[in-house]
Amino acid sequence: MVEVPVRSSYAAYTRHVNPTVGRFLELSGRDTHFVSARGTTLFDEDGLGYQDWVAGFGSSNLGHNPEILKETIRQHLALDAPNLFPDWLNPYSGELAVRLTQLLPGFSSCFFVNSGSEAVEAGIKTALLSTGRSRIVYADRGYHGTTLGALACMGASPYRVNLEAALPPFREVPFGDLSALEGALSEDGGAAAFLLEPVQVEAGVRIATRDYLEGARRLCDRHGALLILDEVQTGMGRTGSMFAFEQTGCRPDILLAAKSLGGGFLPIGVALFAEGLWERAYSGLLQAELLSSTFGGNALACRVALKTLDLIADPAFLARVRESGEELFGDLTEALRGCPAVERISWLGLLGGIQLREPAHPSLRWESFGLPELSGRPISGALLVERLARKRILVQVCAHDWSVVRIEPPLTVDRQSCRDFVEAVRDAVSWLADHG
Repeated sequence: MVEVPVRSSYAAYTRHVNPTVGRFLELSGRDTHFVSARGTTLFDEDGLGYQDWVAGFGSSNLGHNPEILKETIRQHLALDAPNLFPDWLNPYSGELAVRLTQLLPGFSSCFFVNSGSEAVEAGIKTALLSTGRSRIVYADRGYHGTTLGALACMGASPYRVNLEAALPPFREVPFGDLSALEGALSEDGGAAAFLLEPVQVEAGVRIATRDYLEGARRLCDRHGALLILDEVQTGMGRTGSMFAFEQTGCRPDILLAAKSLGGGFLPIGVALFAEGLWERAYSGLLQAELLSSTFGGNALACRVALKTLDLIADPAFLARVRESGEELFGDLTEALRGCPAVERISWLGLLGGIQLREPAHPSLRWESFGLPELSGRPISGALLVERLARKRILVQVCAHDWSVVRIEPPLTVDRQSCRDFVEAVRDAVSWLADHG
């Protein structure tokens, strides 16, 4: 029988995996020892339940440990099928590719990887090779991953500090600014692609308008550039449709997905390419080997991804996501209406953010908490995270804007949990308004 981790295993994380993060969690009182998870709840070693409103940053759209996916894993393992197909035909990735291209007409080929960052890397590489151009244009404050190619498209952030010399000189433009985009696409011989998230979650849940996406599509066509949409976090039902772009009709040339494609169990990502792109970029045998991944598209991950797609692509499931989002954010907007601590609320489907104003109280500064290295960053979001943690509700700030608390529960969250969440947020924000 497999035993739950012992206390020394949690201490080992801080000592051997990420000492800085481990110590920060200890300092902030968030070093909880979680031992199990079911549905939308995480349980600590004392059996206390915590409501999960982070969902693995969109990886656990179906909740934790859904039985139907566990059964899929058991059935597949009983086959004793090969899991890796390093230089052979892989029927499992073939089946998954068929399913994805059926769900998303206009895409003809798929490259499977293990993460969102790897999917971004594949998209960048394919755009460069298929166009023969050397520049990617990306929107400011975007978040595309921390591998080097993806980091070159990471909007102005500390993630790039001391790494600039190793990054390609890609071009940043303001999010939502079509004039700036046209200038960047046309200069210096043209760009290979424009890389964009339909919802910039880490920038504070900034939602691209239909006009902006349609305009970006027209400009890319006009200047011979590809449009790459990064839906690693917004895909797989999160916004109330399988992918956010489907709500606008603005179809990209390359679509990137990951996170919840693996159902919260297995790492898998994919770059989907429009008709003809694969042939343009990888026409020769040696050229085709430029896209390769030992574990990308492994049999077990593909089987889980297929079952995940069956569940999430169900029209009834997506309708429930839309209904839940409308009720949740409608109630939240009403509960926080007129609160002086709240700047704005933005949302799409079951993805949203609450932007908070900074407290005026001189003691509510990072220096007061022994963290002077965070001076200059907003503290309002972190304060709300801490207040909700006291009620065993888990939320997190956006990576590029710590004044915004993200709202990203599993898509299976029930109405009562949503109502409890709204009540807890109202109380916590009221405390911030009274003490800030």
